[in-house]
Amino acid sequence: MLITASCAFPGALHAQVNIEVLRTDSLPLGRSGSVGGDMSIRTGNVDFIALDFRGRVYNVTPNETRLIVGNGGLGFLDRSRFASNGLLHYRRSYTSISSYIDPEWFGQLNYDRAQRLTFRAIAGGGVRTAFAQGAWGQFGAGSSGILEYERLALPDTAVHAKRTLEMRWSNFLTLRVVPTDNLVITSTTYVQPALADFGDFRALENLRLSAGVTETLALTVSFDLRYDSRPPDGLATLDTRLRTGVTYTY
Repeated sequence: MLITASCAFPGALHAQVNIEVLRTDSLPLGRSGSVGGDMSIRTGNVDFIALDFRGRVYNVTPNETRLIVGNGGLGFLDRSRFASNGLLHYRRSYTSISSYIDPEWFGQLNYDRAQRLTFRAIAGGGVRTAFAQGAWGQFGAGSSGILEYERLALPDTAVHAKRTLEMRWSNFLTLRVVPTDNLVITSTTYVQPALADFGDFRALENLRLSAGVTETLALTVSFDLRYDSRPPDGLATLDTRLRTGVTYTY
């Protein structure tokens, strides 16, 4: 149950949900979850300040964990243009099959106007393992296969295809450190090459600090970095995002 939703895949920037930052040390049996929001500052393809909202629900049994994540956001680009995004993610992890790895499968729907993404559907599955863990935290890795369909809002003259269907190989390393009872630091690094062409890849890094104010309320600071070797026309190869916010856990 402690490994629960642990096979991490990127979530903040044009990618899958980062499950590592959603993990807790003591998920109770039954249903639990959290709601929260933050203020975002992005540089790269877009420069804007936006409000983001997020929520998640766990359903934990002795043999498996189900996770539903919902994210949304809105804001103004360059003080005039409106930006919005939305995401719905479902994941099911099997925690009693092996003491070494946790297999799972997942699906996701999302869109992001800032990335010219009008629709994405993802389905896949993989495994996660922990190299070392203790009271200090955990060091782990994972791998999965992802079938990814994207529909982009591009002009007719664009070189990049408006619709793509790719099979990607997603790999990650994660380090989760708990210096004190009220502070959790998580770093997750991903590499996602297309199986048909390893020159087409995405690399991501997420660094997150969560400081507990009470047993249920925490302040969070997150930094996301994303590199796309072959972005759609008119988009930069590198994106960054800095977020601060609060999270309430029930």
